[in-house]
Amino acid sequence: MKTTGQILHESRLAQKLDLEDIARITKIRSQALRIIEADDYSHLPDSTVAKGFIRNYAKFLNLNPEHVLAVFRRDFIENKLGQIVPRGLADPVDRVSFWTPRTTILAAVSALFILFAGYLFYQYRVLIGPPYLQVDRPPDHLVLKQGSVEISGKTDPEATLSVDNQLVVLDKGGRFYLRLPLNPGVNKISITATGKSGQTTTITRIVSLTTAP
Repeated sequence: MKTTGQILHESRLAQKLDLEDIARITKIRSQALRIIEADDYSHLPDSTVAKGFIRNYAKFLNLNPEHVLAVFRRDFIENKLGQIVPRGLADPVDRVSFWTPRTTILAAVSALFILFAGYLFYQYRVLIGPPYLQVDRPPDHLVLKQGSVEISGKTDPEATLSVDNQLVVLDKGGRFYLRLPLNPGVNKISITATGKSGQTTTITRIVSLTTAP
């Protein structure tokens, strides 16, 4: 999209007009006309002066002054200091910043406190509460024709795991894997994790072994 200065500059060139001639007729200094064509309004006193120059310049070039001013208002705004600045820069100048060194320290301390509280909660859950237990395989009510089933999942690394009252060695991170022989018919498999507090978490899986052809 074209800026105010580009619209005026291109229109002047299309009409083969000289800045000095326009300045003499419109009574606007040629330097001010160059400033407007360059979209560099920082050298003008305020937006009221800028809008007046733009309106008269647009009229002289037989352009719709309201359209040209609308483009100016789209791209520029006057901040609280009276300076004409691009709209994208107006908010940072006017907005009061609440992010100070003190708030940075408070945010860092709060983050550390949250991390420490999370660590204490995890330790409490490990020491006091029942252990976490996840059984990935087998799904419940599985029907197999082979004589064994794969059992795998994850529990707390510091927990003790047993499958049908048989202890299972945990891998790093608390993962476990074993293959359990099945009896013909319905097999009820109990996977139990016991925490340091003595509390347990048990998940039961029903696996059926069929001998039907």
